[in-house]
Amino acid sequence: MAAGNPQTLKLVSVILKFIGSIPLLIGLCFFAGAAYSCNRQYTILTKWPTVDAQVAQGELLSHWATFRHSGRTRVYQAHIAFQYTVDGKPYLASVGSDYSSSDRAEMQRKVDAYAPGTRHPIRYNPDKPSDARYDAAYSFGFFLTPLILIGVGLSFAGFGAMMFFMSWAIGRRRCPFCGASLKGNQQNCGKCGSALTPTVFSPS
Repeated sequence: MAAGNPQTLKLVSVILKFIGSIPLLIGLCFFAGAAYSCNRQYTILTKWPTVDAQVAQGELLSHWATFRHSGRTRVYQAHIAFQYTVDGKPYLASVGSDYSSSDRAEMQRKVDAYAPGTRHPIRYNPDKPSDARYDAAYSFGFFLTPLILIGVGLSFAGFGAMMFFMSWAIGRRRCPFCGASLKGNQQNCGKCGSALTPTVFSPS
């Protein structure tokens, strides 16, 4: 039906491009967010100095989160309060783990590893010493946020690219008699043999 109508095919091609542009732009936004997040984590690892800090308190916090596949789930995060000194000035910072998990035992082990009174090296922001991180490392958990953003961005961008490919495939020059794809300056349809006028294979 639509295969034999070049105008209809052109309209469908334009609609598919419009539909595809939306998830493609959303995907690019997620990529930008991933790049920002990854750069921040890398900056923490390479630019933030370390300081020896003493644990004042550790606690396990939880909240509800909604996930696409598992629905409403309780997730946990380890929060550790550290006391430390930078340039002679004392600081007390409550620092949360860089990711949350539905595995309560995993987060509890993290809290137990930072018992009150123990000392650990932490990284702090030289421009704002009260901003600190205690689990900064080249690890999956530390870079989990940018990895998630990349995965979501790929999903949106992949769908958008598929729409653009479909638009290109549908918008190709076709024979008005049988709908077969045409190439270059064909004078006759290679499938049905119909003679083609110049208007038939003008770009869509």
